[in-house]
Amino acid sequence: MLGDIWNTIFFNPLLNLMILMYHFFGDNLGLAILGIATIVRLAMIPLVKKQTGMTKKMSSLKPELDKLQKKYANNKEKLAEEQVKLYKKVGYNPLGCIGTFIPQIIILSAMIGVVRAVTGGNLEGLYSWVRDITQMSNGIDIQTKFLFWDLTRSYKDISAEFGKLSSQAIPYIALSFLVGITQYFTGMFTQKMQGIVTPEKKDKKKKKEDEDPTQQMQEGMQKSTKFLLPLMTAYFTITVPSALGWYWFIQSFLLVLQYFLLDFDKTKAGAQNMWNLLRKKKKK
Repeated sequence: MLGDIWNTIFFNPLLNLMILMYHFFGDNLGLAILGIATIVRLAMIPLVKKQTGMTKKMSSLKPELDKLQKKYANNKEKLAEEQVKLYKKVGYNPLGCIGTFIPQIIILSAMIGVVRAVTGGNLEGLYSWVRDITQMSNGIDIQTKFLFWDLTRSYKDISAEFGKLSSQAIPYIALSFLVGITQYFTGMFTQKMQGIVTPEKKDKKKKKEDEDPTQQMQEGMQKSTKFLLPLMTAYFTITVPSALGWYWFIQSFLLVLQYFLLDFDKTKAGAQNMWNLLRKKKKK
């Protein structure tokens, strides 16, 4: 039952889109994945715009939140109550970021299944009209070579066959490295673009319980996503077919382009802020 719902809503539409892209891009699976990544990013624009708006609202609330913390420093229940009222007043949702995170997880999960199905020649979920257009059917061979990679293979199985540092394995290592690096810098860029500043070292005299819980949550998410997400993605790229690594790599660049489409001036300022930060780190 759940499998049928998943296939109907997510897997089959993505599978058919993949095959259409593959057909129109001259039987090139790498370009097909690029096309899908582009469509996904365009579809995510409304959600990303909403999340960016939430971040801006949180930044504007900081002075008022600081006042509330001072006023109700000894009454945590009243502080939480007043903070909720303030959030409702401006329409801020502390969990708004989940609105962009969950769809991406769903799409990625469907993408993993589609890549495995396509590269294995399993096209049972194709719509009849897609079969007519592409002249493709179940069991057909898909061309999986793209640039330096066989998109069906991973570093894990290439290294097991040829050696960990073999010439055949190096392109797959490079892909994993590129995915991790681009995700790291993209994360830095989006934080700067949204005006999120990495918090300074906290005053040792300030008790942890006196801090704004929402701010604590945001800071924790910033720290975890800054390093953990790029490392996890780089590791997964080593173990999964390189088609997914290529997809993640493209997504990082398209995310920056997405912000340019949403707010060119703000994005330009964010890029300048990140460049200045990197220069400061280099001087140190």
